[in-house]
Amino acid sequence: MTSELIAAPSAQDPKALKILTASREAFLELGYGGTSMDLVAQRARVSKTTLYTRFPSKEELFVATITAECDRYGLRFAPDAFDDLSLEETLSRVGRRFVDLLWSPEVIKMHQTVVGEASRFPEVARLYYQGGPEQAVIGFVALFERLARRGLARIEDPAFTAMQFLSVLQGGARCALELGLCDYPPEEEREAFVRKAVALFVRGIV
Repeated sequence: MTSELIAAPSAQDPKALKILTASREAFLELGYGGTSMDLVAQRARVSKTTLYTRFPSKEELFVATITAECDRYGLRFAPDAFDDLSLEETLSRVGRRFVDLLWSPEVIKMHQTVVGEASRFPEVARLYYQGGPEQAVIGFVALFERLARRGLARIEDPAFTAMQFLSVLQGGARCALELGLCDYPPEEEREAFVRKAVALFVRGIV
């Protein structure tokens, strides 16, 4: 699986990884407004110079934190990494990564926090979208362009197709999870949901 991923720029920087781990914990615990750069430096046990050299502002650190979480679930992939797979298997694999991320307790909590803080900190919603959903859309658009070039699907508008595919995957337990009405579904439930969603989606593009 590792060969399918594109390494994040900071992947070989131990101090950047320490900072991102600390920022993830701080943003989840205290939200955007309650997290300061000084606090992150303290929790990461790095100097403020080290922190600001890698992430010059809290805005950039927040975006990098969201992006790193997406990377952790394998959403930074090369579109040609799945060339040896069928259409349905390709979409099932990337769809499962997306669902595992989207339904994870950390992302559910972060999304709740962003929605709750957006009225006081309007920039937080834009930064969250920039670091997460926007990057996911870019990756999936490239994937659907690749699938169309391979002749596996009839796709006239890859951007629209990517958005619709991601929308399909936001169904299932997502709403109940955000409302605190259920626990994180077990692996078999997540896999079954993705397989059914992909099978339904594929019927419309082949």
